[in-house]
Amino acid sequence: MTPVVLVLADRADLGAAAVARALAGRLGGDRVLPLSPAELARARWSHRVSAAGTATTRLTFPDGQVLTDTGTAAVLHRLSALPVLGLGRASPKDLDYARAELHALVAGWLLGLGSRVLGLVSAYGTAHGPLSPTTALVHAERCGLPVARSGGATRGGLLTAASGELELPRPAWPGGANAPVPVEIRPEPGLDRLLYCGSRPVGRLADRYGPRLHRLAGLLGTRLFELRLGPDGSVTDVDPCPPLATAEQRAAVTDELVALARSGS
Repeated sequence: MTPVVLVLADRADLGAAAVARALAGRLGGDRVLPLSPAELARARWSHRVSAAGTATTRLTFPDGQVLTDTGTAAVLHRLSALPVLGLGRASPKDLDYARAELHALVAGWLLGLGSRVLGLVSAYGTAHGPLSPTTALVHAERCGLPVARSGGATRGGLLTAASGELELPRPAWPGGANAPVPVEIRPEPGLDRLLYCGSRPVGRLADRYGPRLHRLAGLLGTRLFELRLGPDGSVTDVDPCPPLATAEQRAAVTDELVALARSGS
């Protein structure tokens, strides 16, 4: 069997669907296998770890199709929370336990595939993992990227919005009508998107920020993420599972997966 490229994503993920279609056009439809969270949950799993720490995984789907590590050429990982199926009237505690076990199983599988996976892989088994938006911005600042200021204010220390920021008043303040009204400072919505895919930046500001993104990729633990930038070029958000909203971004992801697939063939 010729190794396939997996696209792990929700059915409503338009960016992933577009990449799957492009992959089929480049490699052939028989080499592309889109899998939703529900389809992974319905599969029968065999996951083994050798004494040397090497993991091997085998998935058998309800239709009899079998997927092995050697049959997997590349993976686009965009999984959200995984459903728990077939437990009937199990208690919420048992459902949470089963969900955690399924996430751990998926994480072990993807970690075993190593560099063939494009997307964040962690012990959580999802494409966002434990990475918080604040942590991602801290990593971006450590890499020398300009990060937009954000913060909250109390009646004892009100903030004033600077250029490129929105001032959002909070009128429901327990201090009463005569007390200072606190505000929340947030960056204005991003006007630019800068994708990092594989080892290259994609977007209008690629030349400006490109070298610093290599280090950020290492800190985030993923070779696929997107920066959203404010009007002044400052980073307002780091998304480890970008929507792939533009044709340029989808083409870059398709190129990277095709290169991964061909490098192992």
